[in-house]
Formats: sequence, structure tokens, C-alpha cells
Amino acid sequence: MNERLKVLRKTLKMNQQEFSNKIGISQSALTLMENGKRTIRDVYITQMCHTFNLNEAWLRTGKGEMFITSEIFSLDEQAKKNKLTDLEIAIMRSYMNLDREIREKLMDELEAIFKISNETAATTEDKSIDAEIEAELEAYRKELEAEKKGKTLSALPKSKRKESS
Repeated sequence: MNERLKVLRKTLKMNQQEFSNKIGISQSALTLMENGKRTIRDVYITQMCHTFNLNEAWLRTGKGEMFITSEIFSLDEQAKKNKLTDLEIAIMRSYMNLDREIREKLMDELEAIFKISNETAATTEDKSIDAEIEAELEAYRKELEAEKKGKTLSALPKSKRKESS
């Protein structure tokens, strides 16, 4: 199994650090597993199968395919299921036909736009809350000042109260 673990990692084109990070172990633990000096625990087998769509039987015994074949994605089925418009379908198809590099740049731009949009919404909400707090504080301040002024006036002799009015 240790040899298949190493084959898996190399098939995924990952170094030991990347692979170990994905399954939640240290690089040194992975090295020991690949070298057969440490048993591969079930919890890590489960994690690998889930993370990499790995066929557990292949990892344990070498029988079968390395990866579990998943359902084929059908844009047409998804379009029907989600009631996409013709324009939305055309956009999806065009996107999939773009070069990988262009898709990555586009995704970076979209991510930046949505982050800005989310930050703006959060900032606007924060400003609204701050304004409410400031209004409450100002009302409370006036109430305290009026209360203090009332106590101060009642403590003054009547002759002084008339002068301060």
C-alpha cells in the first residue's frame, strides 16, 4: 500500500508537502508511510479517498482503477434543471471554450469584483450601524445633560436659579 500511496501522489503531480497538507498530516508522517515505516491509518485512507476521489480497493489491494469514475457533467441537463436562459447557456459554453490561462484571469477578475462588492456591502452596513449608535449616544448625552442641569438648578438657592435662567 505504501508504494501505491507514492504512485497516487506522483499521479496527482503533488510534492509531499502539498499532499500531506491535503490529508491533514505532516510531511514527515507521509514520508514514513511512503517508505513503509508507518502504517497508513484508516482515517487517512478515508481522507484520501474523499479528497482525491480515490478508489479505496485500489489503494488497499491494487485491484481496480485508481480513481472512482464520477458522473459525466452535462451542461444540457444542468441547464434544464436550473432553468437557464439561452444567453446563460451560451455564456457557459463560451467560457468552457476559453484557454485555461484566460479562464484563470477571468476568475481572478470576478473574484476581485465580488470581494469589492461584499466589502462595500459590509462597509455600508457598518456605517449604517455606526450612525444608529451615534444617534443613540447623542440622545443619551442630551438626556444626561438635561438631567444634570435639572439637579444643578434644584440645588441652587431660588435667587440664583432666577439669575441662571
